[in-house]
Amino acid sequence: MALLFTVPAALAFFAVAVRMWRVDNRRLSIGVVAAFGAYFTIDSVLAVLAVLAGLDGTLPTFFVFTIPLALLPLGILVLAGYLIANGVRMLRSERRSLGNGLSLIAGIALLAVPVVAFLALSALFSTHDEVVLRAVLIASIVVVGLVSTYVASFFVLFLVYGVVYRRARDGDYDAIVVLGAGLVDGRVPPLLGSRLDRAIALYSSRSSTGDRDSTADRDSMGEDCVLIPTGGRGSDEPRSEGEAMAEYLRDAGVPADRVLAETEATNTEQNLLFSRVIAESRLPGSRVLIVTSDYHVLRSAMLARRVGLAAAATGAKTARYFVPSATLREFAAVAVMFRRILAVAVALCVLAGLGAGAVVWLAAGP
Repeated sequence: MALLFTVPAALAFFAVAVRMWRVDNRRLSIGVVAAFGAYFTIDSVLAVLAVLAGLDGTLPTFFVFTIPLALLPLGILVLAGYLIANGVRMLRSERRSLGNGLSLIAGIALLAVPVVAFLALSALFSTHDEVVLRAVLIASIVVVGLVSTYVASFFVLFLVYGVVYRRARDGDYDAIVVLGAGLVDGRVPPLLGSRLDRAIALYSSRSSTGDRDSTADRDSMGEDCVLIPTGGRGSDEPRSEGEAMAEYLRDAGVPADRVLAETEATNTEQNLLFSRVIAESRLPGSRVLIVTSDYHVLRSAMLARRVGLAAAATGAKTARYFVPSATLREFAAVAVMFRRILAVAVALCVLAGLGAGAVVWLAAGP
């Protein structure tokens, strides 16, 4: 009976995921393990439904295991529709650019895959005598299908785990690092302003907590918390992001001695590395909280782990119609972080396609 395998498998995967989360929740691999747990949970539910329907012993185990996979194309179709609708809104609401059109492009690409597969299958059925062409078509269909499924699954995993991570508790912190997001004519734009406002709220909350405690406990409770706005000067900017952000914080009422600007970084990894130096020079062993936009939280946390910074990350709200395109850019950046795994996965898909084509060619005989 399928339940004898699926229930223990689901429990085992979820137990491992929980253990990994408690050790360090800034790993996307936790989402992979949890996804296997969810898969076997769905299988278990289907098996229970089969028993309740009186199909126990007659419902093939293979059928139970393949139903979740059969739902994948529907999920891809829904995702494609959402991305296209969002892309149209982005182009209507904002200036037309490649970045703002990413969700539209991705949605069309997702819909194009099944269309191309259908055309390839049509060509396949019309080439009865051309063995080589049939083998090539089979190989192409398998490669495109497997690569598309892998990328779509990776994206959904990234998306879901990002939501889960953002809901995690921030924990204690002595320093708040605010990541830059570009200036407009040397001033803080709304997107960056939302990050700074979120940091100010966290700083105020932390300071208020310290004020309510005894003097002996104030340092540990965050009255001495500092804000570290981080970002260097871009080629088209009159001053550094860190400097502009520090000015914004001081104008908002944050004491000047609590604002320690970092003004040299040119990317997120440098933001974290240079900010760590500032935090450690002020208080060795500082507990750091990273503030960024909500769509950028997971990658920031993953980069912090990569550079050896013991920090959690939290996000500021972003206009909803910005999120899909921004999330796609984040997904591309995370894929680059895992480029070796991605390369191996694509290579395996290609090998599977070549193997399928070879089988068709060999089956045709001399």
